[in-house]
Amino acid sequence: MDVALVILLILLINSYLVKLFVSNYPARSESYLWLLFSVHFLLTIAYLLYSASSRSDSVNYYNKTYYAENAMVFFYTGTKFIGFLAYPFVQILGLSYYAVMLVFSYFGYLAIVAFYLAAVENIQLPATWNNLSPLELVFLLPNVHFWTSSLGKGSAITFGIGLFAFGLSRINRRILITILGAFLIYMIRPHILLAIVIASMLGLLLTNGGLKGYVKWSLIVIATVLFVYVSGDVLKFTDTESLDITSSSSLSHRTMELTKASSGIDINNYNFFFKMFTFWFRPLFFDGLGALGILASFENLICLIMAFAIIRGAVRRWSGWNGLFRIQLFIFLLGSFILSQVTGNLGIALRQKAQLMPFFFILYCKAISLPFATKRNVTQ
Repeated sequence: MDVALVILLILLINSYLVKLFVSNYPARSESYLWLLFSVHFLLTIAYLLYSASSRSDSVNYYNKTYYAENAMVFFYTGTKFIGFLAYPFVQILGLSYYAVMLVFSYFGYLAIVAFYLAAVENIQLPATWNNLSPLELVFLLPNVHFWTSSLGKGSAITFGIGLFAFGLSRINRRILITILGAFLIYMIRPHILLAIVIASMLGLLLTNGGLKGYVKWSLIVIATVLFVYVSGDVLKFTDTESLDITSSSSLSHRTMELTKASSGIDINNYNFFFKMFTFWFRPLFFDGLGALGILASFENLICLIMAFAIIRGAVRRWSGWNGLFRIQLFIFLLGSFILSQVTGNLGIALRQKAQLMPFFFILYCKAISLPFATKRNVTQ
């Protein structure tokens, strides 16, 4: 019964938010946002069916929260924080497991919308198919939707990263949204926030235009302070004495455990480039991981083609990438490097890279938009 009620409430909330997004941001249309919602909802159902036939961490999150004495027992960085986020829905509202899964799936949907709105604010592409541009089409790719459809780290941290990306797009007007996103990232995966802080500093330092000098250096100072603060907790979280997370005993143990799974691969024997390639673009068809792996292979092949467009756009028109896109590029690269260090299982790779792939989509759309921008400038 509560599942039906949650679906009804989500539909009502989404009706309001869709009108808000279209009236205040350059979203394509209400129909597109509902299409995005429908794709996410269908893949949520697919995830529920998938998790019913395999071991799901979502059940453990729900059970631990259900038997918890209070919310503060979960207020720690890392996996425990998911219990803190779930506590109001499990304990206060008394929702069932499937109802809470739907709530967190909606957080995943809002994360994707936040990335999309951040993209359309800064990229203009002509419609190419059924009144949709490539910018709209890439956000319909299924992997991100599928792995942000459940109670767990995937939906929660992607929501945090999405808020951060949306806030970063107009940071002078969305500082509170940016802070909220950074807080969620920090509580769930502090090492990812560290990568984001470093990426932001690199992007700002390599940006000559678009920001007033005092704004640029103020942001660099803030990022430096955050770096000093977050780095200490990252050392504790990863159980290492240096910021080289590859030396972490806890992460090394996690990597070895992941390679024991049926879809595991021993990434310890891979060089840097092959390890990154594995994280971004595998499984491919030759990996033979069953139906889910074959479906993922089609999307990974598309992403591989998109990667060539990004490389070509960055090499030929680097000056056309402003500070925002340079920051997003460094976030994607540094975040991928950190997450790839603990990805010895292709299933885990699919989950973890889903948190960063919206940045990849934005970078692709930026890369292919540059020729159009050049043509507009010529005609003007």
